Amino acid sequence: MDSFDSYGNAEFGDERLSKRLPRLLAQLSRKPESNISASCQDPYQAKAVYRFVGNDDVSLEAIAQITHEVTVDRITQAKPSVVLALQDTTELNYSSLKATSGLGTIASKDSSRGIHLHSAIAVSEEGEMFGILAQKQWVRPVEEFGKTDATRAKTPIEGKESFKWLEALEDSGDSIPEATSVVHVCDREGDVFEFFSKAEEENTQYLCRVRHDRKVDDENETNVISTFVSSLPVAETITVHVPRDSHTQREARDAELEVKFGKCKVLKPKSLAKHKQLPESMEVYIVSAAEVDSDNKEKIFWQLITNVPTDTLEDALTRIAWYTQRWKIETFHRTLKSGCKVEKLQSDSADKLMKLIAIYSIIALQVMTFCYVARARPDQSCEIHIAEEDWKILYKVAKKTKKLPETAPTIHEAVVMIAKLGGFLARKSDGAPGVTVIWRGLTSFYTILDAVQFLA
Repeated sequence: MDSFDSYGNAEFGDERLSKRLPRLLAQLSRKPESNISASCQDPYQAKAVYRFVGNDDVSLEAIAQITHEVTVDRITQAKPSVVLALQDTTELNYSSLKATSGLGTIASKDSSRGIHLHSAIAVSEEGEMFGILAQKQWVRPVEEFGKTDATRAKTPIEGKESFKWLEALEDSGDSIPEATSVVHVCDREGDVFEFFSKAEEENTQYLCRVRHDRKVDDENETNVISTFVSSLPVAETITVHVPRDSHTQREARDAELEVKFGKCKVLKPKSLAKHKQLPESMEVYIVSAAEVDSDNKEKIFWQLITNVPTDTLEDALTRIAWYTQRWKIETFHRTLKSGCKVEKLQSDSADKLMKLIAIYSIIALQVMTFCYVARARPDQSCEIHIAEEDWKILYKVAKKTKKLPETAPTIHEAVVMIAKLGGFLARKSDGAPGVTVIWRGLTSFYTILDAVQFLA
């Protein structure tokens, strides 16, 4: 695995604390699914972790900043023309921590306590992971549960939770090379007029699944997005492969999609009429991908809104391809919960929990990066990511041999070997190994390395 050395430049105001972060990341990453005591294998090291997050000089903002800088550095080295910033929100449940201070309400139950997490992760158009561009954590005040905001329409976006989309957009763009375009890809929750306006203001781009059937002004005098789409001709019918998803029990299938696209103007909602700083309308492109001739309950129906010029069928198909990358942010949150078990963390305050969540977020992205680099650059030598002495042990264990190859395995070959340690069967029908089996395999691999080091 890549080292965490680049995280040693965190600005905590104390060089010792800055140097401690990479060691702590390496330590916790070896057994991320275990509690902190089990990961450290030493009560003194475990106490050091808790002292680290309990130190006032170790701020959540500093962790977020170094995480952003490492991600930007990876983007700068890779030099992609387009980076997709995938945004999404999840809830972390800590209802069992009755004595933990500072937790807020989550879900729809008054008794549920936890933390809200909004992340923006950077990936290439091909799906290679670069890292976390922006991340925000917050709690909802317990006393506010069940209340409705009668003045919501008058409240500026800065006073609403939906401001997270704008904050992530602004924070993500910091220091990105000018030659790289950042496109923010969001699900239906990101369909916020102020978010679109902010993107125009920041001269950045977005691609969002439509949630609100907004009023539009176009040459055909249609009045909402849905009728605008229905008036468009079918540009092409394409076949896409919908992969199997064991998490949602979705079976693999081929889906026929009708693709439509066109340009129109969306009008400012009446509820925002008093917000004079917002434009009265914005020129956007709509891309529709609707599954036909299917009885599947999860029938694909995407209406995407974007400010990225989409004038040709090739453009439209590219926008659809971009949106299919969005599931990676869901995989990231699932990895954080299922792989890192962050909802099993314990602390006496929400502030300390948030620092631990930020730390484990780095670890979760590291595993995903390792997984997807094997798909993006499968022929690359594994020595770029795995130390020579480590891949040699991996090879001997996975192949059950003492004879080593003359050259290092490729990263794809190494990932398959690690996945096999996690239960991957590597049959022709299995496809590429996923994050879960790689995660399990890495945990087994680290256990083997620890044993070898102990016996040496």
